[in-house]
Amino acid sequence: MKLSERIKELRNQHAYSQDEMARRTGLSLRTIQRIESGETEPRGDTLIRVAGVFDLKPDELFIPKDEVRGNFIPVLNLSALTFIIFPLLGFLTPLLIWLLKKDKTRTEEKAGRDLLNFQVTWGLTTCSVYVLGFFGVMIQIGKLGRPESFLVSLLALYLLNFIFIFFNIVLSIRNKPVFYQPAIPFLR
Repeated sequence: MKLSERIKELRNQHAYSQDEMARRTGLSLRTIQRIESGETEPRGDTLIRVAGVFDLKPDELFIPKDEVRGNFIPVLNLSALTFIIFPLLGFLTPLLIWLLKKDKTRTEEKAGRDLLNFQVTWGLTTCSVYVLGFFGVMIQIGKLGRPESFLVSLLALYLLNFIFIFFNIVLSIRNKPVFYQPAIPFLR
């Protein structure tokens, strides 16, 4: 991927217009347009300013080819499916894989944190439903009784988790950023 394409991709991921990008960098709109079209290569101070907008170091704008083609993020997302066997495994398995991976790139670091935060949030929500069901204080859903409401709630949570994991596996295979929301940011 060319530097111009990488900068444009990052700008779009952050939902910045070229005008907003120019304002954030302190560069002219025309300079941003030239960089993104490949007419000019940012160097020195310009490169530092552009990288700073995305909270990156200048060298992190240059993606190594192995990072783009890597399979760590899809495997990490796939490992979260272990929640089907036992809910806690949906957090512990990705955590173990994430911690054992040395030399994580910034993208892998963020994807792992997002996944783990979502899994912890999902786990706490699921445990809350179990506790409420155990004490018989489940809120009834429509005309369903408490036991049925309990089962429907659990089924909905499991289905939601499965859909998010599957969706993010597809995103990560396509080298797109993962999206796990809502998630309480336990890991920052």
